[in-house]
Amino acid sequence: MRGAAAALAALALAGCSATGTATDEDAPSGSYAVMGDWLGCEVFGDFADLQAQLGVTAVDGELQSDAVGEGVDAEAAGCAGLFDLATFEDVQGTFEYSSTGDAAIRGGLAPWNDEAEAEANFADRVAQRRENAAGIAYTGETEGELAGEWDESLYITAETEKRTYLDAYGRKGDWVVYLSVDFLHDPGASAYESAPEFYPDSSAEAMAVYPFTTEDLVAWVTGEHLTQIQSDILQRAESETGA
Repeated sequence: MRGAAAALAALALAGCSATGTATDEDAPSGSYAVMGDWLGCEVFGDFADLQAQLGVTAVDGELQSDAVGEGVDAEAAGCAGLFDLATFEDVQGTFEYSSTGDAAIRGGLAPWNDEAEAEANFADRVAQRRENAAGIAYTGETEGELAGEWDESLYITAETEKRTYLDAYGRKGDWVVYLSVDFLHDPGASAYESAPEFYPDSSAEAMAVYPFTTEDLVAWVTGEHLTQIQSDILQRAESETGA
């Protein structure tokens, strides 16, 4: 846990005031002192760039935007949402078929008092992903590092029978950022693969309806997008501290 800083956050969430009770030793420091009140969806720009890459057609409900101490990941300022992707439709005589893709996205920024705390948190998050406590039947897992200047980074891609998963983690000094994206396999390509005899003159690639391939999306997220998120975080922190 974040120790004294987490206790201060809990007091604030409970509507209590810690004014006059915290000592200099208790006071938050490092990136946590700067980013502790940021909202997750502000950090990730409401996933606007990622939505564009995925070709999102609708947001299922509202984005969930949390500050540190809130949401399912109390260590991070988080943003999460469910999204509809492209629809595959087929009509052959009296047969009509329609299937809509979907994606789930979660991102978080975990600021800490010092680099040692951030290192431990990065290691914990990576270990939890590798342990796969949920028992998801992943296949074809691959790992790599993010592009750009990170002190530590890792991304893992994997498949299941129906979905693709991308989990990425980066640490810069005393803060950690992560992004998890999973999406239904392209419904057009899946339709071909499940019954190619119905489409003798086509292919999975030709019937795909998503405006991206898995390879291109992974390359963009790990090679460009998270580097830009890092830059945005550093610029905002600099503007708020006047450094």
